[in-house]
Amino acid sequence: MLKNYLKIALRNLKKSAGYTVINILGLAIGMTCCVLIALYVWDETSFDRFHDKAEQIYRLRVERYASGGESELTSTASAPMGPAIVQDFPQVEHIARISSRTYLVEQGDRRFYEEEFFWVDSTFFDVFSFKLVRGNPETALTAPFSVVLTEAMAEKYFGRADPMGQILTIEDRDYTITGIVEVAPAQSHFSYDFLGSFTTLEVFAEEPSSEWNWWSLSYHTYLLVAEGASLETLQEGLRELPSRYIGNQESVSGYRQFLYLQPLTDIHLTSHYRYELQPNSHTAYVYVFSAIAFFILLIACINFMNLSTARSAQRAQEVGLRKVLGAQKGQMIKQFLGESVFLSMLALVLALMLIQVLLPSFNQLASKELSLHYIRQAPLVLAMVGFAGLVGLIAGSYPAFVLSSFKPVEVFKGRVQSGASGVFLRKGLVVVQFGISVALIVGSLLVFEQLDFMQNKNLGFEKEQVLVLRVRNNEAVIESYEAFKDELKKQPSVLSAAFSSSIPGRDQFTNVISRQQGMNEEGQTMYILAVDYDFAETYGLEMATGRALSEDYPSDDTSAFVINEAALKALGWQAPDEALGQQLTRQFSDTREVVGVVKDFHFQSLQHSIDPIVFQIRRSWYGYVSVRIATDDVPATVAAIDGVWQAFSPGRPLEYFFLDDDYDRQYRAEQRISKIVTVFTILALFIACLGLFGLAAFTAEQRTKEIGVRKVLGASVAGIVLLLSKDFVKLVSLAFVLAVPLAYFVMNSWLDDFAYRIEISWPIFLMAGLAALGVALLTVSYQSVRAALADPVESLRYE
Repeated sequence: MLKNYLKIALRNLKKSAGYTVINILGLAIGMTCCVLIALYVWDETSFDRFHDKAEQIYRLRVERYASGGESELTSTASAPMGPAIVQDFPQVEHIARISSRTYLVEQGDRRFYEEEFFWVDSTFFDVFSFKLVRGNPETALTAPFSVVLTEAMAEKYFGRADPMGQILTIEDRDYTITGIVEVAPAQSHFSYDFLGSFTTLEVFAEEPSSEWNWWSLSYHTYLLVAEGASLETLQEGLRELPSRYIGNQESVSGYRQFLYLQPLTDIHLTSHYRYELQPNSHTAYVYVFSAIAFFILLIACINFMNLSTARSAQRAQEVGLRKVLGAQKGQMIKQFLGESVFLSMLALVLALMLIQVLLPSFNQLASKELSLHYIRQAPLVLAMVGFAGLVGLIAGSYPAFVLSSFKPVEVFKGRVQSGASGVFLRKGLVVVQFGISVALIVGSLLVFEQLDFMQNKNLGFEKEQVLVLRVRNNEAVIESYEAFKDELKKQPSVLSAAFSSSIPGRDQFTNVISRQQGMNEEGQTMYILAVDYDFAETYGLEMATGRALSEDYPSDDTSAFVINEAALKALGWQAPDEALGQQLTRQFSDTREVVGVVKDFHFQSLQHSIDPIVFQIRRSWYGYVSVRIATDDVPATVAAIDGVWQAFSPGRPLEYFFLDDDYDRQYRAEQRISKIVTVFTILALFIACLGLFGLAAFTAEQRTKEIGVRKVLGASVAGIVLLLSKDFVKLVSLAFVLAVPLAYFVMNSWLDDFAYRIEISWPIFLMAGLAALGVALLTVSYQSVRAALADPVESLRYE
């Protein structure tokens, strides 16, 4: 019996080869898109779960409030907090502190700046499950001036030679290699190249320094909590820990600090605090992609069910004949359901083949390293098989239960029709398909427009043609900064240069600023940017009132502040002129006079509002040199700058980048999302049109006699095309009307996450509607024109 069912199924599929291809291809593409997105979501939600004790690891998070009520939420803690926690809370088994730095690493003639150099506690391998390939995890990070590096870095600096026990020179100090560690998995919220022993920092800090006090938040601190410990009790005790050790925090530091636990496995998708080790993703993206996967699969399933139900009525005579020959209703049901499931399984096989072909391209698009492992990801594979079977059962249910109920006498008399309900169902499904397509087109256009807005909006400063040199830890350049700048300005292609502690797009220091001198006055947490006299000129900043810091005023070096308009408002002044000549006090530092107010500019991306900034001269904080150039011959300019660099810092490689590229890196996640959404929107529209193509062909086939009669009576080709197309135009138009409110609501919610955003305008919806309508007309018109051009004689001979 099974063999007979299979033979009949293959004959029917071959008989309607065109519809079979459309059905299988549409469903296969939908499944492919769904699985690719599922792999992306699987990856995003599996971050940091590879650690053996992932559910017991928490990161310490600090909320800090100035006396004026302004908050600062950070992912970092101070150096003493971790040891105090281990001492006071027995339920905390280990802590691991991490401090990320950029250092010059040397070995022989190999010299490179390494950005992923981490200082870590000796308990690093007790907390995390990163695998030490060589060395003892208990002792590898205990001794000062010891370092562990990844296999890739070992090969980079030592080639095939054994690196264990070898010496690396890091910032002019020798370090002994005590271990080789595997590269962090792609699903880790931080990656590393070098792990230096934290005891080295303690040697550097023999004298008390600001980095080792309770309010210098410079270290990411992770806690390994004992299994079964009460997190509520631990959290309650941690919250007030600073007050227990410091006493009245505000009288000592000007801040109130509270500690909170953050689960390790939540960091990648939910943590967006200051000083993150590396950029994290967003939960919203997981929801967005999951929704896209669902809708694309829904469109594909609608295609499959639409064509299955549309073609089923043509098999009425087959049903009647088989019933006359003794076939039972149950047998007919099994036949139709089996054919449908068989078709969906063929689509699944094709989808698996497409996934293997397309996965490398998708990885490049999503900046991922995804793979489909049939054993490791068995639940996903089983879900695919189960879903394919379910789709087949649902799609085959109409022919199975409706056709199997036909009476042979009615069938042979030609009284069996598909019925209005079947037509209404197919039309409704087409509306759903194109409604989803229109919504996806609107979303894709708005994401693109928001990105274009962020990248082209006037930021309030000039970021093009600025070359940035990193000088942190380079005492030779910083101590001779004036001479260094003078030599740079002598280069014909250099317009100006400025030293600063940070640059747009990077983090800055914060401190409490108050309007009156004295620690007990209410203050505001503000960014402190150390600059030199040429910073405003180099970045093209505009003054709202007063003047910029200037070497024409020698006292600016020690007694002048410049603030931005956001700081002006935060301090309670209404007009810029009110601030001129006023005294501001920086907590635990000096009191200076406001000599100017600079117009607000976007130091961070447009996802964030403009924060208060205070500018001052402070050479010891300098970490960057911004060089504005005026040339298209970048290589020659870089070579000239490198010549100046080597004159002041011989043997040290020049490290540089362009400000516009570095600033725009803040939008890489959105750019990646935009590309992915666009690609899947196109695929969704393609799948919808594939189904529409099949339905148009079926409609034209059903109306073959009508078309022949109309042509004999003088109907034109254009008239017939219009006749066959107008119903589909109505359906797409209805889909547009229904999709607009949904698309507006979803995209408006997404745009609300941006401090600076576009306004949603009607042309976007009009473009989306016209695009969907145009594609639908092109799809339908082919079948309509083909039917209209057919020979009337052949049409009238139909059947």
